[in-house]
Amino acid sequence: MYYGYRCYNKDREALGWLYTAVSEQELNAIAKEDFLVWCKRWKTKRGAEKNFDYYNQRWHYKSDGGYLQIEQMPELETHQLKDYRETKKRWDKQNVDKVKESKAKYDADNPVWSIRFKDEDGNVLEWLNEERWDNESNQELLMRKLRKLMNLENQGY
Repeated sequence: MYYGYRCYNKDREALGWLYTAVSEQELNAIAKEDFLVWCKRWKTKRGAEKNFDYYNQRWHYKSDGGYLQIEQMPELETHQLKDYRETKKRWDKQNVDKVKESKAKYDADNPVWSIRFKDEDGNVLEWLNEERWDNESNQELLMRKLRKLMNLENQGY
């Protein structure tokens, strides 16, 4: 069960459910139940109330006097949710190059470094464990030591 914003015009006629497009800049009402998956919806009435004033004000302006009302939405059929996932999978398969390019760009902007110590580096591991502060993660320990090394190099050591 979901709660959504039901759109009404100034004559109190129901137009459909609120749908946002273009990075939430454009507001529309959708009457077809096939597209309820794309509508603004919340699991609780309280969740829907959080942003109600913002969307109601914008809808009032766009519809020349219309208003929104929080109402319980009709049940979404499970095939509607699957359709979106299947459509995305199909798009990903057809546009493998774009997916790889996007992933490569993300990975370049957000690098992940991984370190695996060899058996002969056991003394380094022992030293790091001795230097570890209480409740310090491996990442925090290595970052602290690398910052200290960077400061020493900047001082000319």
